[in-house]
Amino acid sequence: MKRFLASIFIFLSITLVNAQEELYFVSVESSSLRSGPGTNYNVVAELGKGMQVLLISEDFGDWWTVQYKTMNGFIRRSDILAVPAGIVIQPKEEEDNEGDYYEEEDTTSSKYDDWESTEYETGETPECLNIVPEFDYSLDNYLKINNVGSNTEAVVKLIKIDNTNGEELTYRIAYIQDGDVHQMKNIPAGKYYLKIAYGKDWREFTENGNCFGRFVENPQYEKGDDIVDFTPIKTSQGTDVPSYELSLDVSNSSSNSLETEDISEKDFNN
Repeated sequence: MKRFLASIFIFLSITLVNAQEELYFVSVESSSLRSGPGTNYNVVAELGKGMQVLLISEDFGDWWTVQYKTMNGFIRRSDILAVPAGIVIQPKEEEDNEGDYYEEEDTTSSKYDDWESTEYETGETPECLNIVPEFDYSLDNYLKINNVGSNTEAVVKLIKIDNTNGEELTYRIAYIQDGDVHQMKNIPAGKYYLKIAYGKDWREFTENGNCFGRFVENPQYEKGDDIVDFTPIKTSQGTDVPSYELSLDVSNSSSNSLETEDISEKDFNN
C-alpha cells in the first residue's frame, strides 16, 4: 500500500492582534519558553531579559501563554514585566554561540563573498550539514520529492521523532535542484517530519572548525507540521510498507497543502 501526501505550498499568513494597553517583557536574565505550563514540558526557546512577548492567555495559574516571534508557548508569569504601552524597554542582545552567520537582516550576496560557492547535484547531502545518512535496506520504501517551484532550489531534512525520550535526529538531508525529482529510499521505520530551506546560490563557510551553510539569494525556511510515518503496517494479507510523495512549490498556495510554519535559519540548522 502506498500513501501519498498532498503537495506542500508555502504561503505567508498574517495574524492581526488587537492593540494592548500594556506591553510585556522578560524581566529576568533568562527564561524558558516551554511547550506546556510546567517545567516538565520541552523548552521551545530561551528568552533573554528585555525581549518582548505577546500575551495570549492568563488561564494557567503561574504560567502565561505568550507568543514570541512566530512561536507560541508558556512562560512563568513571574518572569514577565508588564509596562504601559508607549514605554520602550531596550532588549538585551541575543547571544549566539555559533557566530553571526544567523543574522537575517542582511541577505545581500556581498555579505557572503568569502563563503565558498557549491554545485550540489540533486540527491547529494551538503557537506556543511554534517550527518551520516541512516538506511534500512530491508524496507523497500521511499519519500519522493518533486521540486516544481519557480527557479528555486531546496534542501530537505528528514527528522526522526523518538517517542521514547523525545529526541529528534536528522536521518537524511537532500539537495534538490529546481524542477528535479528525488527519492529518499530505504528509510528506517518510524515517524518523521520535514524541515525545508529554499533559495538560490548555496554557499558554505568554515570558522574555528564549524561549518555553516545557507542560501544567499531569497532564503526561506519552513517546518512541516504533518507527520510522515514509515512504520510498516501488518495486515491479514501481509505487511504494507508506507511510501509518500510530495511536491515543493514556494510560489503558490492551496487549501490541500501540507501544513507548514515559518522558522528561522538557525532553527533549520539545529
